[in-house]
Amino acid sequence: MLMVFLASCAKDPVPSIMKNKTYFSVLGDSFSAFEGYVDPDSNAVWHDFPEIGVTEPEQMWWYQLADKGSWKLEKNNSFSGSMICNLDHLGYYGAHSFIRRMDNLGNPDAIFVFGGTNDVFNGAPLGDYIYADWSEEQLCMFRPALAYLLSQLKQLYPKAKLYLLVDMDLCSGGVADSIRDAYIESMHVVANHYHVKSIDLYYIEKERWHPNVKGQQRIANQIIESFFSSDDY
Repeated sequence: MLMVFLASCAKDPVPSIMKNKTYFSVLGDSFSAFEGYVDPDSNAVWHDFPEIGVTEPEQMWWYQLADKGSWKLEKNNSFSGSMICNLDHLGYYGAHSFIRRMDNLGNPDAIFVFGGTNDVFNGAPLGDYIYADWSEEQLCMFRPALAYLLSQLKQLYPKAKLYLLVDMDLCSGGVADSIRDAYIESMHVVANHYHVKSIDLYYIEKERWHPNVKGQQRIANQIIESFFSSDDY
């Protein structure tokens, strides 16, 4: 009887929502872009992953997320160097922003948006909190661009559950803490406005500004851990 009691108190290693067959898509940047596993395959990837030990797709956070449950990757539309906003930096990033790729995520049940690093690193203006009637100029700023992105994703994929992944160590060591904190706060404010669940990610181990093997694992584990207390499903 004691063993039965202890078993009943043990934490299920897989959250109940991950036991349901769920197709998920990723809209991301180099943190999520692994060569041969981006769609479309013309998307740029970060080719230096092997130099920090990430050599197999199985080490990526989205692969681990799928592997630990019944979830299936629908589409990984991640593009190395891309920003959420349309700021044109050296004629490259703006053309491949999250906004410009958001309509190519397949038919997912869930969408993970994982970005912001390049917006911060390239000095994208924060802008104001604007939730309607966005101008082209405003879409080159972080806050209105993120608001537009989440608004449009909800319209484009009405059946999908949206998750905004927030790196709480965003560009740590590369920008002032006050700047980083302003971007992080902006992500929380905009996500809350659209009732999008934000998942805060802490202590992601990185090398050369990118998650290493332990960092990718920590991302996956924290996403899964957030589901244990989730009432979204």
